[in-house]
Amino acid sequence: MNDWYAFTKTSTERLEPSKAYDFSDGMIRMYGENNGYLMSQKSFKNFELSLEYRWNIEEKFKTKNKKNSGVMYNIPADSPDKIWPKGIQFQIKENTTGDFIFLDQVTAKVNGKLVEAGASVTSPKFIENEKPYGEWNSIVIKSLNGKITQYLNGKLVNECEEASSKEGKISLNYESSPIDFRNIQLHNISK
Repeated sequence: MNDWYAFTKTSTERLEPSKAYDFSDGMIRMYGENNGYLMSQKSFKNFELSLEYRWNIEEKFKTKNKKNSGVMYNIPADSPDKIWPKGIQFQIKENTTGDFIFLDQVTAKVNGKLVEAGASVTSPKFIENEKPYGEWNSIVIKSLNGKITQYLNGKLVNECEEASSKEGKISLNYESSPIDFRNIQLHNISK
């Protein structure tokens, strides 16, 4: 918990992680009415991030909202806390898990073509590979000097080159859909 801080839609300042989310049974459990995120205190460059997530389908957390979350990365250290900051997102959402979301003018080349800059630009995943609701899914994100690959359950689902945002903080997003995260690991890479 010391490596992260929380920020929510109704925050005016950074919060202690346990004031916004539940840390129990080796998981980070995100639920409630208030959109927000857990943000790393540190910035990272040339890394491999792996983690697992599952949609929380327990009756007490049930919602009619479309399942929606994400893992953001390469969020510039000087980017202000807001919903949602500048950076790149591994989209976790019904039918679109694995999409890139480029936020706040971030660009990259996908399939040799430059993605147009914008407030929130989607570059669709190549293939579908999400497990049924309630099952654990694994994500791996590799970011090396602007080349990024995104894996879902062992399959490459998206990749880009020449990303304009090459380093920064990492966040786990909560977007009104109860979700659990676990086994978060981060390693520096050089190739």
